[in-house]
Amino acid sequence: NMKRPPKSKYEPDTKIKTRNLAFYDLEFTGLDFNHEVVEIGCVLVSQPDYKIIKKWMVKIKPSHIENADKNSLRIVGYSEEKWKNALPLKKALNEFNRITKEAVLVGYNSVWDFMFLKKAYYEAGLDPAFHWQNLDVLPMAFTLLNGENIKGFRMVEVANFLKIKKLHWHNPLDDAMITYEIFIKLLEYKNKKYGQ
Repeated sequence: NMKRPPKSKYEPDTKIKTRNLAFYDLEFTGLDFNHEVVEIGCVLVSQPDYKIIKKWMVKIKPSHIENADKNSLRIVGYSEEKWKNALPLKKALNEFNRITKEAVLVGYNSVWDFMFLKKAYYEAGLDPAFHWQNLDVLPMAFTLLNGENIKGFRMVEVANFLKIKKLHWHNPLDDAMITYEIFIKLLEYKNKKYGQ
């Protein structure tokens, strides 16, 4: 049961141009609805200067590791040892709420991440503290770079085209950071090509 913000909170100006931006990425135990979020990475950035305020990452203790997809666990590097200090879902989401309060979430091809994030909040019995509007960097890249000599629009392809170095794929903090870097490079590209 996904909720929209209550009508009493309606504001004619959503202040999307002045709120902090929370670049985020999630990792899962698999890609089916019975799978769980096991990591969240977040880079909180101010507007209008896009300066980094905070970098944050959390490992989340899965409730049903027996349902996990083995390949997904391999991709995220899951092991009992690495997850021994992982937080329960509710505690992790309370931390995420504290960091992203009133911020606009920004992801890369974020439909999947956002859907799993909302599901996690529902399962934890919590309401998100982030703003109800969110942004996705993939359509920005598609709009600005589609006429260029770029192979495709997966994060790795866009990062390579923009000459952004990436060390670890499927590390949610690194992926959130790359999303932020792509966002900044796309703004620079737009300003160079079309002016301010």
